[in-house]
Amino acid sequence: MMRAAAILSLVYCLVLTTGAFAQEEGEAPPVTYPDLAETGDDAASFVPTGWVLEKEIRGDLNKDGADDLVMVLHDTDAANLIKPDLNMDVPLDTNPRMLAVAFADKAGGYRLELANSSIIPRIQYTNESDPLSEAGGVSIDRGSLVVALYYFSSSGGSDTGNVTFRFRHEKNDFRLIGYDRYNLNRMSGEIEDVSANFLNRKVIIKTGTMESDAEKSTPKRLKSATTVTIGDIADPWVFAPEY
Repeated sequence: MMRAAAILSLVYCLVLTTGAFAQEEGEAPPVTYPDLAETGDDAASFVPTGWVLEKEIRGDLNKDGADDLVMVLHDTDAANLIKPDLNMDVPLDTNPRMLAVAFADKAGGYRLELANSSIIPRIQYTNESDPLSEAGGVSIDRGSLVVALYYFSSSGGSDTGNVTFRFRHEKNDFRLIGYDRYNLNRMSGEIEDVSANFLNRKVIIKTGTMESDAEKSTPKRLKSATTVTIGDIADPWVFAPEY
């Protein structure tokens, strides 16, 4: 992990020294996501050229008693370091991440089970927070794959909070079984906490304010019983269950 961070720092320093960053306005440059290796001896085996292993987690996701690999991969392409504002001292890093899962193979090593480029949002604007900072992160909890995303905007919006997705491995895919969203409006002080269980279709919505400990809890049900998988979530900021 420390080695990966050191590589990232070295790449960024080289970019800043040479001035080799894109002069772009608005959205980040387009990216072509690489194919990952189908098998490997360790997490490093699945890291494509030009990317680094930002995070590695081990835990049993397919209930076979062996620890699997969950990897957060981060691109280091200099073309994705941009300066939307030419007065910026440091360019904005819009390099994307990928979430990968490799299952332990009984014969040894690991085999790729998931390579997803959409569940972790890409930073595109200077006022955005890193979605994996603060309350964000990727983890394994009770055999489930958990992706927690933090959102905060320093300008252009008053909402802050986090969105958490919980996935369970089923039928060679990762099924969404839980969705939680906590939102605080910094202007009004209003709080909304939504928790949706995709297995029993129950939803609990809690509302309140920063000024009071009192809260209102409202039960609802998901309108659809359709199975949602991780690949169905094209944009985690836009995705929301209907109830």
